[in-house]
Amino acid sequence: MSSDIDSKVLTKAAESMAEAVKNARLAYQFSPGSYTYTALQACLNAAKALDEHIGALAFAHSAEWLRKFPRIVEDCDVEQD
Repeated sequence: MSSDIDSKVLTKAAESMAEAVKNARLAYQFSPGSYTYTALQACLNAAKALDEHIGALAFAHSAEWLRKFPRIVEDCDVEQD
């Protein structure tokens, strides 16, 4: 069943999301404001959702390689509303 998971797609999605988070952090660092803060929070929330989805896939498919997949963001990176 783990063959149903496309590792290349997940890897590309995680890399793209990590790049978006990095760019949003840089934007907020060099131009702090409500727009860049909102963009950073949106990127962090999307990255957290992707991390959670990957974790759910690992559990559902008993995919050990997914359990070792690097997280994009840590829980402390995303503020709770």
